[in-house]
Amino acid sequence: MVSYAPFLHKYLQTLHQKFSELNEGNLADYIPELTKANPDWFGITLVTVDGHVYQEGASREKFTIQSISKPFVFGIALEDCEAHVINKKVNTEPSGEAFNRISLEHNSGRPRNPLINAGAIAMSGSVRGNNAAERIEQILKKFALFTGHPLEIDDAVFQSEKSTGHRNRAIAHLLLNAGIIDSAPDEVLDVYFKQCSINVDCRDLAVMASTLANQGVNPVTGVRAMKAEVVPKVLSVMATCGMYDGSGEWMYNIGLPAKSGVGGGILAVYPGKFGMAVFSPLLDKHGNSVRGIKVFQQMSQDLHLHTLNSERFTTSSVIRATFTGAQIRSRRVRGKEERSLLDEQGERIHIVELNGEMMFAAAEIAVSEVDSRLEVADYVILDLRRVSSMDAAAAQLIVWLVETMHENGKYLYLTGTIDKYAVTKYIKSRLSKVDALQVLSFKEMDSALEWCEDQLLQEAGISNADMLEVEFNNHPMCDNLDEEEKQYLKDLVKFRRYNNGEYICREGDTGELLFFILKGSVNVNLPLDNGKQQCVARFSAGGSFGEQAIVENSRRSADILAECDVICTELNTNELFQQTSELAYRVRFKLLSKIAIELSSKLRMANREIRYLTA
Repeated sequence: MVSYAPFLHKYLQTLHQKFSELNEGNLADYIPELTKANPDWFGITLVTVDGHVYQEGASREKFTIQSISKPFVFGIALEDCEAHVINKKVNTEPSGEAFNRISLEHNSGRPRNPLINAGAIAMSGSVRGNNAAERIEQILKKFALFTGHPLEIDDAVFQSEKSTGHRNRAIAHLLLNAGIIDSAPDEVLDVYFKQCSINVDCRDLAVMASTLANQGVNPVTGVRAMKAEVVPKVLSVMATCGMYDGSGEWMYNIGLPAKSGVGGGILAVYPGKFGMAVFSPLLDKHGNSVRGIKVFQQMSQDLHLHTLNSERFTTSSVIRATFTGAQIRSRRVRGKEERSLLDEQGERIHIVELNGEMMFAAAEIAVSEVDSRLEVADYVILDLRRVSSMDAAAAQLIVWLVETMHENGKYLYLTGTIDKYAVTKYIKSRLSKVDALQVLSFKEMDSALEWCEDQLLQEAGISNADMLEVEFNNHPMCDNLDEEEKQYLKDLVKFRRYNNGEYICREGDTGELLFFILKGSVNVNLPLDNGKQQCVARFSAGGSFGEQAIVENSRRSADILAECDVICTELNTNELFQQTSELAYRVRFKLLSKIAIELSSKLRMANREIRYLTA
């Protein structure tokens, strides 16, 4: 699978540098031990659902998990008890109040949700176990599945919380009185205080978040840490309640299920893509990391991560079509040897047509599509004709893909960029001048495809047809003629020279001439209603055009334009068919046979391309 290390690591570095100097907020002082944290600590970690880990700053500095433990303990309680039992003990409504408020329903005594202290204490008492020791052992065991390694409790923080947690002690007694917990308050509080005092680092939290993003399977270890059916319930309460009385503002601005802790950590989940964590102990008035909030705000803005974004990108919405050079060909009409080589080697060329708005999530799909093809593809064409817009994050991913492919001897070309001024400007500013010219050198997909075909032919030692000069007797149309027949035909033809840009024939001209190209190349251009022309084919030395003249005496249906200086022969088919000698009959028969074979080959290729283009 593709590794986004260069792009993502650079992006995380940028975020870290931008917010390192932000010194707003205060350390949590209501738990004395937490005031020992270094306010300069600042780490960022992102873990994708395919197990790639990207980290920057103090990502391995230990701190206590605090309230970030709450959604995971809620999930453990849901797994240990039936849902209707948990529903009787805790609601799932946002409280709109601070995390330590005594927020209980008037009639039932239920806490408003499992992520405020009251609800979390209720969930600690619901974990399977006969006593506090067994319950905390169960929590540690489950947490180890999320992080991929055993965790320990910071005893100093535990004792500090236990000695100062008077409000939590009052909450526990109210829960006991309402029948929400059935164990002694101090026993349940020991579980709660210890789960909050578990030591983690930023990487641990990001792996835990990515496990939720990955339907409960730890993407680093491949071990299931939570039942798949429980994960949506956990993410739902994180989305509505995870940031306490700042949850609404968080969801409005950032839009990711998240959970914060007064130890300075915040984790967030982008379902199906990645989990991420930020650690910085300076807190705002809600008890959330100031730097953490800023990092996630910036990321959501840059990468369009809001889960309620109406534009949800899927492979089918981003990738319009994909082809290989063996499935479709450029408009350059090739000779038999060239066609045979491209049939064998065309799989090394891949074309990916993109569609719609290209933001980070869409570009990530496109990059993954290209990556899946790089085992066999050496040349990749990304066609952007149908891309309506592209933001900087998507363009940066494309730049990274170009650099990564070039480092591995593979090449990427962008086409359809003529109206993408901001994108081309960005790419030119990020790549070296040489690389940018290569990547953006083709206006349309067909010219890029032709270039890639030429590279394969040159690698195989087959010279570029544009550089060749073919003797008349060696022209492919003369292959099945004997020497007498070749001389007869040569006496009939006229040798012509055309300068670059000169019309050889125009649409509507009489069509009695058949042309053999001996040097150079020509374009077959079809005039369009809007006054423009569409190139429908290109012929090089060894090619021929005007075959319809020998099949039916009709007028030209397209313009034929010299693409460079051209030498060709003109055969007047009327003169050929007026001859009545046996030699003339033989030449006509063999020419018609050769034309029939060529037309049949072109028809098979056209049918194959239509089949792929309409699939």
